[in-house]
Amino acid sequence: MSDELVYIGSIPDAVSVTDVGLEFRKDIEYDQWLTLMATLQQLSTAFQFAIGDALNYGQKRYGEKYAQAMDATGCAYQSLANWSWVASNVPIDNRVAGLSWTHHRLVAHIGTAEQKAILESAKSRGVPVTEFEKELKGEQEEEKKPLKQINIPDGWTVDDINKALEIISSTPLPLADVYEAGLTKLSEEDTKVQRYCSECPYNN
Repeated sequence: MSDELVYIGSIPDAVSVTDVGLEFRKDIEYDQWLTLMATLQQLSTAFQFAIGDALNYGQKRYGEKYAQAMDATGCAYQSLANWSWVASNVPIDNRVAGLSWTHHRLVAHIGTAEQKAILESAKSRGVPVTEFEKELKGEQEEEKKPLKQINIPDGWTVDDINKALEIISSTPLPLADVYEAGLTKLSEEDTKVQRYCSECPYNN
């Protein structure tokens, strides 16, 4: 388990946590306020994991899960299911304090042996959720490519174009071959011709 975990005890004694918010019984110092803000942010993530862990424990220990938990928490089924799934797929020893629950959700499908290293890397680099998701998907920003223009042979009517498009959508025949065949002269056997490179395993 990470030594960086922030416990509820780091909330100043002058502050009480109630079921509807915080009560400041007296003023606190600036550094205490900063600690409080950091703790509350961590509690947001801890809450989702805590509910997920409790659900999984209840399922294992009592055979009880969503129906009873919905009554006890007032949370929607889908939220409970998501928290349970992430908690069961990201072991507590792999969780990294300082990252959001969503960061952890994004690695829940990855093998547990890799999760912590990936999460710690994201934390050390300060990677936000949106960028983290792109990294995991292997997506990179690409420059927009200009649209490829298709030259329409002279003399073609709209009907000719539509017929050609219909043919090439169901056959690998190049557009030039469709044109050369005179459109109406294409037989059923013509449209079955497969054109592959010499190394393609489907080349007959």
